Amino acid sequence: MLETLRIRNYALIDELEVEFSPGFTVLTGETGAGKSIIIGALSLVLGGRASSDAVRDGASRADIEAVFQLPSLSPRLAAVLEDNDIPLDGDGLLVARRISRDGRSKAYAGGSLVPVAVLAALGDELVDLHGQHEHQSLLHADRQLELLDAFSGAEAAAADVAGRVAELRELEKTITRLETSGRERVRRMEFLRHEINEIDGAELNPEEEEIIERRRRQLANAESIIEAAGQAYRALYESEGVSAIEGVETALRQLEALAPIDSSLAALTEQLQDIHARIADVAGEVRRAGDSMETDSEELERLNARWNLITSLKRKYGDTIAAILAYREEAASELAQYEQGDERLATLRASHDQKHKEALEAAGQLSSKRRAGAKKLDRNVTKALRELEMPEARFETRFESTDLMGRGMDKVSFALAANRGESLKPLRQVASGGEISRIMLAVKTVFANNDRIPTLVFDEIDAGVGGTAANKVASKLRALAASHQTICITHLPQIAAVAEGHFHVSKGAHQGRTITRVRDLEDERRVEEVARLLDGSISPVSIEHARSLLNAS
Repeated sequence: MLETLRIRNYALIDELEVEFSPGFTVLTGETGAGKSIIIGALSLVLGGRASSDAVRDGASRADIEAVFQLPSLSPRLAAVLEDNDIPLDGDGLLVARRISRDGRSKAYAGGSLVPVAVLAALGDELVDLHGQHEHQSLLHADRQLELLDAFSGAEAAAADVAGRVAELRELEKTITRLETSGRERVRRMEFLRHEINEIDGAELNPEEEEIIERRRRQLANAESIIEAAGQAYRALYESEGVSAIEGVETALRQLEALAPIDSSLAALTEQLQDIHARIADVAGEVRRAGDSMETDSEELERLNARWNLITSLKRKYGDTIAAILAYREEAASELAQYEQGDERLATLRASHDQKHKEALEAAGQLSSKRRAGAKKLDRNVTKALRELEMPEARFETRFESTDLMGRGMDKVSFALAANRGESLKPLRQVASGGEISRIMLAVKTVFANNDRIPTLVFDEIDAGVGGTAANKVASKLRALAASHQTICITHLPQIAAVAEGHFHVSKGAHQGRTITRVRDLEDERRVEEVARLLDGSISPVSIEHARSLLNAS
């Protein structure tokens, strides 16, 4: 539902904030006070067309913000939010529009800058504005079919048909791919065979890269390793000067000679003996390492060639040997599909024919269910229109058969003739202003339990309405507000009296400028406004009549 609407520097409004409640709310006031300006601002923040004329004189820009509370999301609204990465703040959603004096505008949703088209898509799922053609979901053919399915109890059947058609489309893509021209198919098969043979010919082992690289490093550095090992061995054991082992032996002899004199040197002698043994062991290992190292230029050449082959295959088929082998399996699978193409094509075609037949049957049953629901819908909407003092109005759901599509085999459009002698026309072409608002009220009333758009706004719904018709319009608006937040601009006391919330819109002067103000009416102020709506003045008689209307509601 719409919780808050903030408007700054828009038309006659300098700064305004309105807090809306659930249920039924009316806006009343003198003609020209600015009621429709408020609805116009709401239309703009929902993605409507913007113009620099909307910016208040003397201001550089107009700002409009709307906060919606959304404890539950319709599938369509959830999809728009997800597709555009728009977050909710708890259950709240803030949308905003900024219009500059030069005509440029910016749109925001969930705190982020978004295209105006995204704002319009959100608006289509948040609010239906009746009295102007923006954001009237019932004027869109796809929404009409969706509502008819909901009204007819055909949503599950429609989802089943959509699933069947989606499966058919995937089958058709596969068949088309396999039906590729013979020459191209042969070329593709030969290419796949070449790739598979090239990979198989390499006889790859996933572990060989590490082994080859280690051996290449050894061979490439063999001479350096031999030289370093020799120098290390000589330093430890066979130096022309004094080797490490000789130095230790000299020290050991000295300590052993002193041990009988100083017994404390015995422990040092043991440690030096251990060092002597370790040096001898290390020297032996170093010598063996140097002796085992060999320089084999032929082996190094073979290893380099193998490494280059693997690198070439990695450039073509994958970053690792494992990836190359995985690509080989994919290529082999695709080749097998081509080689078994004729047999598989026959199987797929037979499956497609069977599934197409089943989808046609399901679509036919869906169409029958829709047509049965449409008859009931036509009767109910026509009845509702006549209750709203449109006795000659006729409503009809029109069907056009189509090829099998995601929604079945039906194109649906709602058509209406508002007066005697008029031909049935699509809703979009029927009327404007108050008449279309009454028509939409009738249709919305019938769809009350199926329409998932949370907020409905009716502008000029009382044009040409009075007497008994006013009471009926008021009754239907109040009933509709039980399932949808309903906001209505009205001049009729019968409608104003049944509302749960009542705002008065007025125009006045402030610091030499004309501004629009909105006041929440309660108690005696509301009684006085209903009295004014009754006879244009506030008198004891109109006050008493107003109290009677409010008490009755």
